[in-house]
Amino acid sequence: MLVPGLLLIGSIVAIYFGARWLVEGASELAAHYGIPPLVIGLTIVAFGTSLPEFVLGIISGLEGVGSLSVGNVIGSNISNATYIIGACAVLTPIVVRFEEVRREAIFMMAALAVLTLFSLDGQISALDGGIMASLFIMYLAVLVRSLYCCKPAKAVVDEFNAARPEEEPPLKSLFFLMVGAAILIAATDSAVNSASDVASILGMSEFLIGVTVVTLGTTTPEFATSLIAAHNGRSDIAVGNTIGTLVFNSTLVLGAGALISPLTITGTQILLGILPLLLFGMLLADVAYRREKIGRREGMALILLYVLYLAMLVSFS
Repeated sequence: MLVPGLLLIGSIVAIYFGARWLVEGASELAAHYGIPPLVIGLTIVAFGTSLPEFVLGIISGLEGVGSLSVGNVIGSNISNATYIIGACAVLTPIVVRFEEVRREAIFMMAALAVLTLFSLDGQISALDGGIMASLFIMYLAVLVRSLYCCKPAKAVVDEFNAARPEEEPPLKSLFFLMVGAAILIAATDSAVNSASDVASILGMSEFLIGVTVVTLGTTTPEFATSLIAAHNGRSDIAVGNTIGTLVFNSTLVLGAGALISPLTITGTQILLGILPLLLFGMLLADVAYRREKIGRREGMALILLYVLYLAMLVSFS
């Protein structure tokens, strides 16, 4: 137990640094080649922080433990919609000003609805996975087109411009991107193997390990990015990052995993994972559309809601 546990913890730490360096390198390259900060913030940063879930989904599919990825996606999505947004609100009140973030919330609820629908027959098939991945590509195309065509408010533009990544020399940025990608892949492979070993030793399902322990590791990039944005008064970036994560995970991550190997979804996973995710997604959509600020009291309630969910999950699993 000690060796697999230490390997899992070490892998989680390495996943954080690998994802961070990859996202920073990609963002710096995009800034160097003139990509607007608004596009970088809502695409490269928002989706880049979800790369641990994506890589884990690919590797777990190849190694025949797809339930670990399903648990990780559900756990990551619920974490983003509850304790990550809650922690941001505790740090500083949150209010969304950018209409594009609110439009993203519509795509998020559509993605969660599709995930729920495809899960009801007990399996996300390769065909389902292809449809989900295609939906993400369509969503990304619509998002990028709207970011270039529509003119957001000056306050929103200033918010994203203030978070613009530094323009480092391209070779340096490329180096960090490649090193980050290599670390991320190696660390995720180690995390999948050690998590499976821990689950076997403790008698826990890979799904439960994915929802709990592995999720705490793969969500560290999203948590850090959103918390820093909130601390700097950039609510749109914080909320946009979490919504982008839910869309990315619910479509491309699970879709790609299903294309490699169909994902089995049990009734317990639907009852304790997917249905709660749908409800928590509604809460996140409410945060995006609410015109009033989400303050510390609401933030503490979201964190408590996440703790209660974990307690329920462990007690019923």
